[in-house]
Amino acid sequence: MSEYAHVEKPLLTQLAGLGWTVVDQGAGAIPQDPAASLRTSFRELVLPRVFREAIRAINQTADGRDWLTERQLAGLIDDIFRQPNRTLLDANEAVQALLFKAQVDRNEATGEVDPTVRLIDFAHPERNRFHAVNQFRVETPGCVRAFIIPDIVLFVNGLPLVVIEAKIGDANTANPMHEAFVQLQRYRDARPATAHAGLREGEPKLFYPNLAIVRTCGEAAEFGTITSAEEHFYSWRHIWPDHYATVHPPLGVVRDQEKLAQGLLNPHALLDMLRTCSVFMDVPNGKRVKVLARYQQHRAARRIVPRLHSGAAPAERSGVVWHTQGSGKSLTMVFVGRMLRASPDLNDMKIVMVVDRADLENQLSATAKLIGGKINLIESRAEVRATLASPASDVNMVMVHKFVDANDELPQSLAAKLGRYAPPPSAESFGVVNTSDRILIMVDEAHRTQGSDMGDNLFEAFPNAARVAFTGTPLITERHGGKRTVKRFGEYIDTYKLMDAVADGATLQILYEGRTANTALRDKAEFDAAFEDLFAERTPEELLAIRKKYGATGDILEAENRIGAIARDLVRHYIENILPNGFKAQVVCHSKLAAVRYQRALRAALDERLTVERAKDEPDQELIGRIAFLKVAVVVSASDE
Repeated sequence: MSEYAHVEKPLLTQLAGLGWTVVDQGAGAIPQDPAASLRTSFRELVLPRVFREAIRAINQTADGRDWLTERQLAGLIDDIFRQPNRTLLDANEAVQALLFKAQVDRNEATGEVDPTVRLIDFAHPERNRFHAVNQFRVETPGCVRAFIIPDIVLFVNGLPLVVIEAKIGDANTANPMHEAFVQLQRYRDARPATAHAGLREGEPKLFYPNLAIVRTCGEAAEFGTITSAEEHFYSWRHIWPDHYATVHPPLGVVRDQEKLAQGLLNPHALLDMLRTCSVFMDVPNGKRVKVLARYQQHRAARRIVPRLHSGAAPAERSGVVWHTQGSGKSLTMVFVGRMLRASPDLNDMKIVMVVDRADLENQLSATAKLIGGKINLIESRAEVRATLASPASDVNMVMVHKFVDANDELPQSLAAKLGRYAPPPSAESFGVVNTSDRILIMVDEAHRTQGSDMGDNLFEAFPNAARVAFTGTPLITERHGGKRTVKRFGEYIDTYKLMDAVADGATLQILYEGRTANTALRDKAEFDAAFEDLFAERTPEELLAIRKKYGATGDILEAENRIGAIARDLVRHYIENILPNGFKAQVVCHSKLAAVRYQRALRAALDERLTVERAKDEPDQELIGRIAFLKVAVVVSASDE
């Protein structure tokens, strides 16, 4: 089956069913007539007539009159595609701001000066015009090739928001998804080899208004942004709004392509992603990137917002988001905040983001800026009442430790440790800070502190607020009693567990091989029985001395004989199972002393293994060399005892 029949045509058929106007130019032949793709020239990057008609229609006066002139419409196109001395990312960020708010010089019908122009009607998605054009030829004079032909381009009001590249595996294409990625790079002149050669290819301006790029081979389909590395393309497995839930697969089977098209490319979801779930941010390596919500982030945020609309009591508006580590919980909070600010009846809500460690406060406060507006960073307990009692619709960041009354502030180092371990109990109630029901509290890593008095004080401070817990490891067993995360916050709003991330390819599967070290016993009776059996031949006086010397958990975990035995087992397992694949190994220790003893024991175990390997009748010199190269180092975290 051809690429067109297996990938392109089914996608176009599905898009038509979702409300897109499809322009199907077939397959194989190079397009010769720009009019077939609703243009007058292959140099045009917009659908000009569609753009003019759509922008006029969504910007009429109150009495239904058109007022935008041809000059003004041409100027808007010029504003979008004329971005001198800007990189593609800078231009894309500037154009996205225009998609939210553009302006012209004057409304000739009303006399208004510098009126705002909507390029997209986010409030009424049905008023926009959606076109899907395949084989979209764009001429590229002065480049390696005379033109590019992206397989499918999706236009909203004549502006290209999504570029899709389709591939199938054949005799010349072993990895169609990789080939699609490379082709998408070529279209926007982003291949390093081309730049290194001093050449140009593609047309970056086609991507100035771009929201997403998609690569698909049918069975697999993933989306990314103009800055996404190949490993940062993701599948889409959630369908919103609900009226798109029924999928009618053109080929009779629901593949990843059908899931992505139905969930991400339906008009409502696509505009929602643009309006609330597309952000530009600086990452730790110093680069600036464009990020779109992954499906679990969008799904969770879109499940939180309706609860705030419909819940009558605080408990009905609250709940738990259980998303595994590394799934982007901080950004999910940002997307919730952006959805609230975009909602006419929820944009007045005060947002309070609660963390329990200083490093998380710094990290999340930087991310929270993506919501927009000022971020209030609560520095002291006095500021909790002064700032959070106000009716302002602002965004606030506070550490949970500020909700414990004390005469003196704790030193930062001690406060950090209290965020890591259980806080001391407080005899005093913190009291009510704000009784408004227009408050959303989002608690990061909620399982760590919300079962303490600090959690009680937080709840008491905002008795009518909606409270959403974000955690990768909720407290779920009966032994946690009233501290269970769902008991404190309410039912699960959304779950995205470890195996979900593994199935999506976002996390590598963790494989466990059991090792029993007998370092912990559940209760004293069991311990005493095991102790009596182990030292049955000792006198009572000797037993007492042993108990005094080795009674602490630390003494057991730091015992050198035990560490030596474990080290020998670790070295054997590592050399036989891990080293052949070229990976390193990490041992997490109880204390600094244990870490140093493990270092010494692992070095001794490696030396023992080297001696064994060298004594063999036919030594494996390559293995001997690899073992001899291994180094054992101790790394102590700043917060370690």
